Amino acid sequence: MSRYEVPDWDAAVEALRNTDSVALACHINPDGDALGSLLGLSMGLVKVGKKTYPTWGADPVAPPPSLVFLPGVDSLVQHADLPEVDTFIALDCGVAHRLGDLEKAALAVEPLINVDHHRGNEGFGTLNVVVDSVSSTAEIVAWLMKDAGIELDNDIATCLYTGVVTDTGRFQYGNSSPDTLRLAADLLSYGVHAPRISLEVFESAPFNYLKLLGRVLERATLYQNERFVYSWITRSDLDDTGVGADETDLLIDAVRVTRDADVAAIFKEQKDGNYRVSLRSKGPVSVGAIARAGGGGGHDLAAGYTAVDVAGAVTAILDHLRAE
Repeated sequence: MSRYEVPDWDAAVEALRNTDSVALACHINPDGDALGSLLGLSMGLVKVGKKTYPTWGADPVAPPPSLVFLPGVDSLVQHADLPEVDTFIALDCGVAHRLGDLEKAALAVEPLINVDHHRGNEGFGTLNVVVDSVSSTAEIVAWLMKDAGIELDNDIATCLYTGVVTDTGRFQYGNSSPDTLRLAADLLSYGVHAPRISLEVFESAPFNYLKLLGRVLERATLYQNERFVYSWITRSDLDDTGVGADETDLLIDAVRVTRDADVAAIFKEQKDGNYRVSLRSKGPVSVGAIARAGGGGGHDLAAGYTAVDVAGAVTAILDHLRAE
């Protein structure tokens, strides 16, 4: 029986063994799991003689500041420079459009291997390796490489550990299974420097981030009956404080800590005037369901989507919570 009882698992492993050239793409605006999986798998395939092109479908293809320490970032290629390849691997994308500008190119390649752990993945690959019961895409990638006969090393393990530790919220979330912790221990055995990863990812914000955080906390709004808290940032907030949009991922964690709310949201104004919505739940409410209703996706406890405005999105979220 194939691992995780995924029908396409063995075929995906065989495809990794037999391919010569591979384009790998994670979702746009990559987080630790997306980028860690991307770089870890790319370096693993290079070790066994494959030519790889790790990237994603938005400009520029450059790591966010909190992830520049990851091994392999110097191998990233701009998506416009992708050559023709034998195989395309999509990583951590619940839906094809999360590939951004690479969606059309990815769908034109066979095999297209869709590797993901999001519930509701639309199965857009010719081979779908989707396991929504695991902590992270990095956890799936670790086993794919093992079954394909790819030996891990310190660099690969560092990338995969970063994926696991970020998507489990430093092992605080309910997706931290015994298997996840065993994998983390195995990755640490390759000499991964866990304290440095935690420092770089969670504790290395620029000073002006504190100024932005102050604005977010000042605006925080609580709906006590619905146990919902939210806040927002605008493009002018980023301009005023000098904080980059790619340095705002941890704002949601500052809002969600209140014991008076079970669901939290941060609304981030985008260049086009829409708002990126980051959602978190302490349970039992599934914010993944809220995000999917808004055209996005994610997990029961962490999800996101894009909204036209804050007021309308808040109303829709409250309607969902009141219907629970």
